[in-house]
Amino acid sequence: MKKHIFSLSIILANLLMWAIAYPHISDQVPIHWSSSGEVDRYASKMEAMLTMMGLLVFLYIMMILTPKLDPRRKNYQLFSKTYHLLINAMLLLFFLINLLVVMTGLGYDLPTGSIVPVLVGVLLIVIGNYLPRVRSNFFFGIKNPWTLSSDAIWKKTHRFAAKVFTAAGLLIAADGLFSISEGMMLPIILITVFAPYIYSYVLYRKEMDVKS
Repeated sequence: MKKHIFSLSIILANLLMWAIAYPHISDQVPIHWSSSGEVDRYASKMEAMLTMMGLLVFLYIMMILTPKLDPRRKNYQLFSKTYHLLINAMLLLFFLINLLVVMTGLGYDLPTGSIVPVLVGVLLIVIGNYLPRVRSNFFFGIKNPWTLSSDAIWKKTHRFAAKVFTAAGLLIAADGLFSISEGMMLPIILITVFAPYIYSYVLYRKEMDVKS
């Protein structure tokens, strides 16, 4: 139960924040911003609260269910601390985004164009630092037919992905702080997602060539 205390505390703190702020929030609340920091979607405050709270609760439920549903559930015991740390990091990110939505709904003019990239960048850096500890499973990490086919490919891919995620996080955070280039975050995230997949396929082909 101790490993759930932090997660449940974040959810409870988020619920209390919404309960206290709800009567004072404007009827229409910004819930999405473009890469330049401009609001591009509004929602009613009820929709905003339910959506943002729902994301936290969904992530927490998935945290509990995933190790039980995974055919390689025994491997979670090998990186249990890392698994909960990364899930809690994501929960904390969503909590801070909730805070951003609430503060904006209360009328505060916040530099969202800087805050969001910094938060995303820090999360990617944290993920990058812990990815090499993740063991083979069907739900968490860089999972595809090639990484799941070989523990060696899994480990090499996650060591490579760790470098990619860390570099991407630094670039995105720097862009948020110093406005290096407008619209920079999306291309970096796409590269961060696809580069490890391509790398794992290359490793797989090399392994098959050796075996043949």
